[in-house]
Amino acid sequence: MDGELDTYVAASTAGLGAEARMRDPDDLWKHDLVMTAGNYTPNGFNDDLIVRWSDGETTLYADTAYTSPGTENTPVHPGT
Repeated sequence: MDGELDTYVAASTAGLGAEARMRDPDDLWKHDLVMTAGNYTPNGFNDDLIVRWSDGETTLYADTAYTSPGTENTPVHPGT
């Protein structure tokens, strides 16, 4: 893990699709354990990103674009 944050446009059962860089290598993103993209907010679009961090925090980035994470929300704080 080098801290890059990439998304794969048009991922399907046929493959990952085209890679799109959201963030260049950064020490922050070396601490994500798992992440998933999908529709987690009521706007009806599959454009949200949920990240579980190494300290136990879970962050929802709402309305994420292909080029950058969206608005940061923290539903689970470290140690809870």
